[in-house]
Amino acid sequence: MLGLTRARNQSRNGRSLHVAGMDFADPKRKANVVGKIVVAAGLIAFCLIMIKQFPTFNSPSQFSRREMGVTHVLVTGGAGFIGSHAALRLLKDSYRVTIVDNLSRGNLDAVKILQQMFPEPGRLQFVYADLGDANAVNKLFSENAFDAVMHFAAVAYVGESTLDPLSTRVTKWE
Repeated sequence: MLGLTRARNQSRNGRSLHVAGMDFADPKRKANVVGKIVVAAGLIAFCLIMIKQFPTFNSPSQFSRREMGVTHVLVTGGAGFIGSHAALRLLKDSYRVTIVDNLSRGNLDAVKILQQMFPEPGRLQFVYADLGDANAVNKLFSENAFDAVMHFAAVAYVGESTLDPLSTRVTKWE
């Protein structure tokens, strides 16, 4: 043979020690692994400490607490034509607005325009959710403190609504 293979009793560099017919782990290699674990744990701890320094880390959202003199309105279907105009009027009148829409009929650009017009924090939030999903609705109401709801989410196309009047799910047009 050409000698390209190693004999069975030869140790592999840095992997183990062969003593008295037994293999033992190289203590230097073990220390190297332990050192890497210690460094990784230190970096994780440092990152967690730095993240907790940010003021918004543990503080509740402005949308999740009630404030005196501020009315928080949930606008369902707020990315649609009527819903986005209702949201615009509310924002102009200094209301706090949460728009929820699954964008099956709504237009995300309408929401983006509202966000550009009212960029200050705590005025407008958009939540992508389907009102037919009970878990999403429960989460929405548990994470926000609404004072009022304006409901504009609907299947408003006559053809669709008359073909399947009991449908709760809407799929986006392809």
